[in-house]
Parts: sequence; C-alpha cells; structure tokens
Amino acid sequence: MKMRMIKEVVFTLGMAAMTGACANEPEGELEFRDDTGCGNCGGNGSNSAHANEYPIDKLSLSSAPNEARITVIGIEDPLGTLYWLTTAGDDLVAFDRLTLTDVASAGELVGWTIKLYRAGTPEEPAEEIDIEILGFDGNIASWADEGPAISAYALAYHDSGNYNELYPVCPDPEEDGADVITSTIISGEIYLEHSKQIVDVAPGWITIACLGNAVAKMKRMGYGPNQAFPGQGTPATVNQRQSTIRMITADYCGEGVSFTEDGIHLDWENLAETVSPDTAPLWLNVEALWDEDGAICLSNPRLATLPEVAALCTLPTCTPQMVTEQHEWTSWRLPELSGSTG
Repeated sequence: MKMRMIKEVVFTLGMAAMTGACANEPEGELEFRDDTGCGNCGGNGSNSAHANEYPIDKLSLSSAPNEARITVIGIEDPLGTLYWLTTAGDDLVAFDRLTLTDVASAGELVGWTIKLYRAGTPEEPAEEIDIEILGFDGNIASWADEGPAISAYALAYHDSGNYNELYPVCPDPEEDGADVITSTIISGEIYLEHSKQIVDVAPGWITIACLGNAVAKMKRMGYGPNQAFPGQGTPATVNQRQSTIRMITADYCGEGVSFTEDGIHLDWENLAETVSPDTAPLWLNVEALWDEDGAICLSNPRLATLPEVAALCTLPTCTPQMVTEQHEWTSWRLPELSGSTG
C-alpha cells in the first residue's frame, strides 16, 4: 500500500473539561493528537505531533468514571429507549441486558445517542452530555497491503449552552459540518500521551481516535489490537503498536516527548513491508530506526536539531548495518518538504 503526501493541521476544541482518562493514568490534562487524515493514500505521509488531543478520548463501558469524572449512562434509540453500550470488535453495540441480546450495532446506530454524565464539583455543576451518532462507514481503506478496512463514525456533541448546536467530537479539517466521518473506535486499549508506556491494555474501555491522529493512523496501518495484522492472522503486539506511535510522533527518546509538529512529511516502512514508500528512499535521508522504546538510532530529525534531541537522550547515528538489528520501522526525511535537519 502506497502513501502520498498531505498537509495536517492542528485543531483545538473548547471542551477541555471533558478530557477523558482511565483511573490509572497520571494526573493532569493529556494531549492526544488531533489533525487531518491522510485518506487512502500511498507511499509517504505526514506525521502527527500528538497521539489524540481532543475532549472525549477514552470512556469506560462499565460505568467507571474517567479522569474528567465522565461516566457512560448508555445508548438511546430514536424513540428514547436506553440500552447498555458495548462493543463487538471495534464497532459500537446497543445491548439489552434484560434479554441478553444485541439490539443494534455499527451503522444501525446512526440516529442513536450516546448518553454520558459528568459528575459535579463545588465549582462545576453536574451535567448530562449527549453524543449523536450521525454517520457510519464500515469500509475505510487500510494503508497497508492487504490490510483490513476499518470502521468509523460521525460523532457530535451538543453545546451545553445551546443544545441545538452540534460540534464534532473529532474536528473536520474542511469544516463541512458535524456529520463528517472522523472518529474510529478502538476497544480494550487506551493510549497515554506523556508516558514511557504509551499503549495500555484496558478491558472495558474504549478509545475514540480521530482519523488523522497517530492512534488512528496506527490502526489504518494494520496495527489495531482487534484486527489481524496483514499476512499474520493475529493482531500486532503491544510493542509493535508502541513502536508505531513513537515513530509517527517522533518520540525519539521514548519519554513521551514529541520532536515534531503536525504536517512534517516522511517516508516510512515497517519490517513486514506491508507499509512501504512509493519508491525506495535514499539512505542519506534516513531519519531513524524504531522499536517500542523509541529510536534505536537517529540521523536526520524531522524538525528538531540533533543537539536538541541529545539534550534528552543520546542516540547513535544510523548506519546501513543497523537494519539487521531488531526494529519495527524505518523512517526517512523528505528534505524538499521538511525543515532543518540540525
């Protein structure tokens, strides 16, 4: 599968009080990467400076509150009947706990409402939050050769000050409205932005990932925890996913620090060669080789200088002989589109 270049733009939402997190995450607001997607592109792509960065990124399906005190009440059909919200794979499901049956799932849920509750504090009143499911696409193309298609939703929340106003959970870069397909679900795993262990297996939790951010890109590359890795028959490992997110976000040192900004263009290739450039890049443009701990070597940082990276960690220069060492990804700078190499 080949990937062509596309510019990415950072968006922010004014709903910071709803930033979600699991109880075992560090305190403080997590930044999970928000940017536009690469679509069904081939050969090279642009990186993400964050993993997610938008208000509702993680929710417990077992009624546990996230860091923003938000719990899931359930999912309501257009007639007002409330059901339990669960998942099948990475698709949302409305489940009837009285009859122990699935009532609707995936695209059948368009027109339904996810009901959330945010507990109050002495400074903030409690409130209910409604997320409307406005659209569904079960055939978003993979970026990997023979990779599985993924499903995605158009999700929008109501303005607490004006219920008639809807805002997309994942911002649409073209500003086409709240009903654009921009959100994909990952079940049973959450992603910690500023952490050495980015990937956290979390049964009963879901991640809502914007299609252009690093977590969703990882899924489109065939690395999702609930999809078969191309040619393998079983999902990629946690370490493979961690390697992928570190590569996309330029987390060279494996400390959760991203040495890039959205929109820097790269070539990248994984060890299995299921994601490869259009044409073989020159070795002199190699950026880094990557494993789950970050870069195992570094030659051409995509935005920072080598001294800036060296202030946080010491990495050897990449040599052709290093390709025999265990790694998941190789990345190359595209100097005609990128900034200083340092």
